[in-house]
Amino acid sequence: MRLEDKVAVVTGGGSGIGLASVRRFVAEGARVVAVDRDGDRLKDSLDGVDGAIALAGDVTRSADLDAAVATAVEEFGRLDVLVTAAGIAQPSSQRTTEFGGDITEISDADFAEVVEVNLYGTFYALRAAVPAMRRNGPEGGSIVTISSVGALALLPLILPYPASKAGVIGMTRAAAARLAAENIRVNAVAPGSTDTPMLAQNGPEARQAIIDLAPMKRMASADEMANTILFLASDEAAFFTGQVLSPNGGTA
Repeated sequence: MRLEDKVAVVTGGGSGIGLASVRRFVAEGARVVAVDRDGDRLKDSLDGVDGAIALAGDVTRSADLDAAVATAVEEFGRLDVLVTAAGIAQPSSQRTTEFGGDITEISDADFAEVVEVNLYGTFYALRAAVPAMRRNGPEGGSIVTISSVGALALLPLILPYPASKAGVIGMTRAAAARLAAENIRVNAVAPGSTDTPMLAQNGPEARQAIIDLAPMKRMASADEMANTILFLASDEAAFFTGQVLSPNGGTA
């Protein structure tokens, strides 16, 4: 198995790409602490998934990420892998069927909400994970951040989302450069349009608009994204760091 005896923390583990990653990791031999701000959803999603601990936590609170890493170390003895899958596509005030929304409708609070979850949340998780991975010595660890094809391609997305996801790429590359000598690999996955509950909340019109923009004329499944995340988390990607892999069906 590709993650046998590995220990992982996955944020956003209650649905979508995060949940698909948790399930895949466990199937490949890992033990996982899954974090989601909707604790009830997380517990329901992981019901019957042996090897995964459900931990309610909000990635905008750095103490919750510190607690997730501490739980992994206390329960399983170490931390080998971090996946930062928690994220939001739009601020709560902009969740409509209009694809992208209007720039003039983005308030200060709207912008801050998305950046806080997507960018700050990634930073808090990364900062919490590094000390535990350093304790692994030469074995190091693997951090997989989740960006978006929206950070790479010319798409009419609402501004805070691609801005925050581009920031994730910059953070990933800087961290990779700083941590490479310690064998702590840091890579990003930049998914194309993926059929997840986060996307579905925008309604059928937005869904169809996204499909129309995709060269393959379909969305990916969360499991397809988990395949790429698994690769970067595993020892098969031992010479990958500072990279951005974008399974996007030809969008970019």
